[in-house]
Amino acid sequence: MIMTKSVRRTCSLVFLIIICLFSVNAFADRGVFNAKVIPDETSINTPTTITVTAEVGAENLYISSVAAYEVDAAGKPIAYLCRMYDDGTHGDETEADTVFTCQFSVYKPAATKTYVRVTAAYSRDRNRYLSSNMEINIYEPIPNETVNNAVSELQHIENNFSTYLNLYDVDTARQLVLQDALNNPSNTAAELCGDNLCTIYEDKIRGIAFLSDAINPTDQGSINVSSLPANIKNPGNNKLLIYGPGYSNGQDKIVDHAQTAFNNAAHMTFDPDPPVIMKDTNASLDLVNNWGDYGTVIIHTHGGYWSVGDQNSVVIVTGTTVNDANNQTYAADLAQDLTTNPPTLARLGVSSNKYVIYPSYITKHANSMKNTFFYLGACESMRDDSMWDALKDKGAKVAFGWSQTVYRSFNETKFQELIDPMLPTDQNVEPKTAKQAYDAISDKDDSHATPAVLTMKVASAEWENFVFQEGGIINGDFETGDWTGWTHGGDYDYRIISGNRKHGGNDSAALGRWDTTYHGYDPTAEPYGYEWFYQDFVVPSTITYLKFYWWMETYDTAAWDWFDAYIKDTNGNTLMTVLSQAGKPGTNYGPYWTTQMADGGTGWREVKVDISAYRGQKIRIYFDQRLDGYGDQQRVYVDDVTLEP
Repeated sequence: MIMTKSVRRTCSLVFLIIICLFSVNAFADRGVFNAKVIPDETSINTPTTITVTAEVGAENLYISSVAAYEVDAAGKPIAYLCRMYDDGTHGDETEADTVFTCQFSVYKPAATKTYVRVTAAYSRDRNRYLSSNMEINIYEPIPNETVNNAVSELQHIENNFSTYLNLYDVDTARQLVLQDALNNPSNTAAELCGDNLCTIYEDKIRGIAFLSDAINPTDQGSINVSSLPANIKNPGNNKLLIYGPGYSNGQDKIVDHAQTAFNNAAHMTFDPDPPVIMKDTNASLDLVNNWGDYGTVIIHTHGGYWSVGDQNSVVIVTGTTVNDANNQTYAADLAQDLTTNPPTLARLGVSSNKYVIYPSYITKHANSMKNTFFYLGACESMRDDSMWDALKDKGAKVAFGWSQTVYRSFNETKFQELIDPMLPTDQNVEPKTAKQAYDAISDKDDSHATPAVLTMKVASAEWENFVFQEGGIINGDFETGDWTGWTHGGDYDYRIISGNRKHGGNDSAALGRWDTTYHGYDPTAEPYGYEWFYQDFVVPSTITYLKFYWWMETYDTAAWDWFDAYIKDTNGNTLMTVLSQAGKPGTNYGPYWTTQMADGGTGWREVKVDISAYRGQKIRIYFDQRLDGYGDQQRVYVDDVTLEP
């Protein structure tokens, strides 16, 4: 017979002795994890409230020791900023979830950097545990007049280029506009960069003038048929973005064809349905921030390779117009960081009328990406890996782009040759992988003197097998540092993405409150009910197994606190019980226990379940933890949720 906890409290003194013997604190790893400052930049002469957060390991922690300090660039303390709290006050979102928070104000009259570090102390430990330095950049805004003058200068350059083309060959026309730019004393630097002209205006604003957009038709290549490999990969979701900032100025053929091809795809239905083209100003700079929300992003716009001196990177034009109001909105992205040597360049530049993004803009602002597929239909979008690396680091898995300035019609034709076999309109015709479709294009370089070559990039070799079919787990390793791909909730709110314990990488998902040792019945120390997270996904036709790892530490047993895992349908009905009431065996609550103590090694338990019966169906992987509100806390970590053939 299983005892209730009320019965347990009246049991013999033997239990109490055991509890005392084993109640040596042995919490999760000591240390400071996932420390952040928000915001991490502000302008001079602007009082700004800064919020500092950090996950702090709970083992023998002196609660009052957790604090934020201003430090120098080497990490040495300068001034105490604020004590950090995990009690739902001082900006803290959730009490007792091991994420500590405090707030302070920063105000600086000149451009500089402020460094912040979180520190924590533990009993019986002489060492203080520290976060890495967190940087707050205080920048000097660029006057609107300077930005607007730079845009006018670029318009003047492009107009002169068109005039010179009526009189001279293209190379001579470029040399003439270069000389025009150099003759303008406001241009700190001006250089031909490929087929374009790159400038630095008043040593502040990066600009690019586009000096080529030739149209040259080409023949279409043939498509070879081959069967799909076993280990296919899928987009992270069915959301589609067709991004056409210059739609009304001729950048329309790729996005028009994309709209038709994705609308008629036989093997996957995309959202929105039917597809919508984000045209001109609707293809905004703010929308770039949300590229990560989409499993597929198709882009047709101007692009170039900004190169002045030894500073080089790919740039892509957005649909947002340069004006005074927008200059204020994006002031931090337009400003250079003058506190570094040499100065760190801005994340945004300008063309003759629109903002252009540099890879650093993606790094700073773009959301975590969901195994995203990109077609970068812009000149020189893969002149080097700068833009691809920024996208890949956010979670993009496949991208196509151009090594040089590409003839527009060649770009349009090759997009069709690539995308059509990947999106057959007949259910009986299997889609081609990204690599199969790419290899079948017989002619990948246009007829420029230095040919533009259609280039394929993948995050790793297995992503060559990318196929447009709905399916797959998103962010199963939680390395986005957030709940991207997962839905979560519960009767209480202690779940976090943890940097404390992980099976692989830097993060895992954690459920449960974990901030104090067991000290007897105390319902204020432990919530009651369930906390959960799940993800719906389509099981690809080549997948047999779902696998994950879990790790638990607890002061209770699975008779009262436990961990579950289920395969459910999307309505929440259980299809398969994977784990039920997993945790510490028996009824001896009180002593600290972990899966590592029970199993040896790392303590991470592998679970592998056959889901082949659900191929082609959308199902749900669901995890939950139950706590009984008695006071004996528990936390479970989940990591590396994957699908296998």
